[in-house]
Amino acid sequence: MRNLWQWGHVTKGLLDTAFLNCLLRYNHLFIGYSGGLDSTVLLHSLSTNPQLSSKLTAVHVNHGLSPNAQQWQQHCQEFCSKLGIPFIVRQVDFKRDANIEEAARRARYTVFSNLIDNKDCLILGHHLNDQAETLLLHLLRGTGIDGLAGMSSKKRFSRGELLRPFLSVSRAILEEYASAHQLQWINDESNENIAFSRNFLRHQVIPVLASRWPQVVNNLVRTSKHCRQAQENLDDLAKIDCPDLEKTSTHLSLESLFTLNQTRLANVLRVWLKGNQVKLPPTVTFERLISEVIQAKPDANPEVSWEDNCVRRYQNTLYLVREVSGPLSPVSWTSFPEPLDLGPDLGTLQAHITSKGLAVPPKSTIEVRFRQGGETLNWHGQTKTLKKLFQEWQVPPWLRNRIPLVYINQQLACVVGYAVSDQFYKTKAKLAYEIVII
Repeated sequence: MRNLWQWGHVTKGLLDTAFLNCLLRYNHLFIGYSGGLDSTVLLHSLSTNPQLSSKLTAVHVNHGLSPNAQQWQQHCQEFCSKLGIPFIVRQVDFKRDANIEEAARRARYTVFSNLIDNKDCLILGHHLNDQAETLLLHLLRGTGIDGLAGMSSKKRFSRGELLRPFLSVSRAILEEYASAHQLQWINDESNENIAFSRNFLRHQVIPVLASRWPQVVNNLVRTSKHCRQAQENLDDLAKIDCPDLEKTSTHLSLESLFTLNQTRLANVLRVWLKGNQVKLPPTVTFERLISEVIQAKPDANPEVSWEDNCVRRYQNTLYLVREVSGPLSPVSWTSFPEPLDLGPDLGTLQAHITSKGLAVPPKSTIEVRFRQGGETLNWHGQTKTLKKLFQEWQVPPWLRNRIPLVYINQQLACVVGYAVSDQFYKTKAKLAYEIVII
């Protein structure tokens, strides 16, 4: 007999009204579309909503790992054309090292991150079975509470948000939906390769567990929910111990943290990194952050790096620094005072109207540059080199080349976050701006 609850999902749609209404507030909805079962069902389900169809864009990442990659890309393009949904494809090149799964995942998420802007959303089709596999993988790797909480259904991502609406929906229901709507999807042959850890769990481990405990998938997912609740409580505790965590910042004062025991200090550090969308480092590296950076001598300038991230200490403040590839090029701010995106690792400039601040003459040319050396600024009645001012302001040396410099008509007018040139600073201007970076 057919499961009537399951069939109701299939015939009435998989996404409830509350979730669909929530999507209306986003400017763009980017769908991670591999062509597999889950992303095919996700794309089709969203396309049936007339209020959302104009917001949808399918994003296909071609990893070039399979001899069938071009055929899959063609299949995805044809399906999107049939649905009338814009289709974006990105080819990625990455190092084929021992952990090719993780390398491909990072390349894929980099593509997604570069597309997502403010008020945009990335939607992925991970489902209930994926969540159970994720918990098992993390458990076997000895992960902490964040890993055992599994994938979140909603979180900040790049400059927007990431949603996973199918985490409570089983693969069986997705298959029923696809069959009922006569959808065709791609079967990636690599999903059968048990050399990959997730595939080994899916094909070799979970079936054996299910033969003894039929509800193993649901039970694992329930455990991940319990862990997520515990994680949320720990997040709240961290914000009590360190109120500065209420706002996202790439620097963290240590002044009030030295009285915490090591466990609660580690919890604050975990929440700070997570708030900056940083994947937590391996346990050994995380412990080094405490012993070598936080507990270092006051006059030391230690650092610990992993992947593209680095945590440094300058005086009694921690700084999270992300590597930026290549020199930082000038950017024209032609849309001033509209926000200017400098990229995921540098932030976004915003111009806030104020009664005193940066005055911009009409028809000015505005450009954002980065320090090259030799710059001077007329500030508080004196002309000083930027190098000297950075020393006076106690700006950490490694941050100095990353601070945006606003030039108006080829003249340095503003060091964002620090100073406005006397020439462009007005106290009673009809229209003045404060430039901030978020």
